[in-house]
Amino acid sequence: MTEPAGAWRLGDVLLRGGHVVPMTGAEDDGAADVLVRDGRIEAVGPGLAAPDGVPVVDVEGCAVLPGFVQAHTHLGQALFRGLAEDRPLLSWLRDRIWPLEAAHDERTAYASARLCLLDAVASGTTTVQDMGLVRHTEALARACEEAGIRTLLGPCLMDGGDPHLATGTDEALAAAEAFVTREGRRWVRPLLCPRFALSCSEALWRGVVALAQRHGVGVHTHLLEHPSEEPAVEAAYGVGQMALLDRLGVLDTDLRVAHCVQLGPAEARVVGDRPLKIAHCPSANLKLGSGIADLRFLGGLPGAALGIGCDGAPCNNDMDVLEEVRLAALLQQHRQGPGRFSAYDALRLATCDGARAVGLAGEIGTVEPGKWADLVVLDLSSARTFGPPPVGIYDRIVYTAGRECVRHVFVAGTARVRDGVVTFADPGETMRRAAGAFRAVVHRAGIA
Repeated sequence: MTEPAGAWRLGDVLLRGGHVVPMTGAEDDGAADVLVRDGRIEAVGPGLAAPDGVPVVDVEGCAVLPGFVQAHTHLGQALFRGLAEDRPLLSWLRDRIWPLEAAHDERTAYASARLCLLDAVASGTTTVQDMGLVRHTEALARACEEAGIRTLLGPCLMDGGDPHLATGTDEALAAAEAFVTREGRRWVRPLLCPRFALSCSEALWRGVVALAQRHGVGVHTHLLEHPSEEPAVEAAYGVGQMALLDRLGVLDTDLRVAHCVQLGPAEARVVGDRPLKIAHCPSANLKLGSGIADLRFLGGLPGAALGIGCDGAPCNNDMDVLEEVRLAALLQQHRQGPGRFSAYDALRLATCDGARAVGLAGEIGTVEPGKWADLVVLDLSSARTFGPPPVGIYDRIVYTAGRECVRHVFVAGTARVRDGVVTFADPGETMRRAAGAFRAVVHRAGIA
């Protein structure tokens, strides 16, 4: 869909008069302009002149931040919201999620991804790292390409766990390699996505390691989420999850893991100083009864990079990353004690640290010259967000800003949300397609 009439020129814009929150670690936030040329940030500072032909957007009263990064999502689960309530993780998967995913076709998978992106981008998300689907991941990729959203994605790999969803080992690895080597994408970067230990054979894990080494791509999986997993993995493999991944060479890949709620000192000793990119998903962890991750401990691991994600609609039930950041901050205040995990620490999860957690720190995650202009503009002029100095900008954003504050969202300098309205999709059409897809999936899955 084309952008509204009078849309700003693609890739070029001057954001004037906002409160820039660069997330660079320096105490340099404050009133400034941001000049974007050819999709990248060219300059940040007060009183910047607009080059000929570059539109000027007044953002006075707004905060200008790096676009939000979600380090763990499930685009293919957006249709399942409310269909898997009140179940612990393994029952949630076996009784609801796996049958529903098996009921997808290309049309319903595409509709699910469009719905998920509509929800996520409206709350300021500019990058998602997604688990994909066993089948029809190309439909998810097509939705992301059309939306112009930065995406890391691959087919979900399962050769066990559910007889209707799992594939053969060779079939799973062939699908993964085909996705990794496909050319012509602009916004989607490939990943290898073995689901988790209980749905993947040792042969599949070893094949994933070989593909990761051959093609230089990251590995994205679920790890140490719920207390019920570890006994089941030990019964199946004779060792726990971290020891299993170590034995199979997975810890020596570019590994991105969701959750790690149950990661403690014993597992940390297995990891050692090897890099580990972790996506914290507080809403999902609470809803499924998994627990509260210790972010100070996880962030203290020698090679750790911590991000955040909404996970999937059936275990959240929305894709509002601002809500997720606020919840992360509140939970750590409870777990660590006041002041030991600040609002700035929480905001890092969705910006600079989130970029590290998806392997894109050199390209996004901060507002500084040379980076891609993935930006979110938050209107902080309402009664809810009131807080003049000395109230800190990080506290205002984390504890008071919600999705209703999102005024503009840019990816590579192009507006994906303008004046609070998503530009890449018609919301009514997206919802109509989603409703039809929902009925089809529920019918095929046999869920009343």
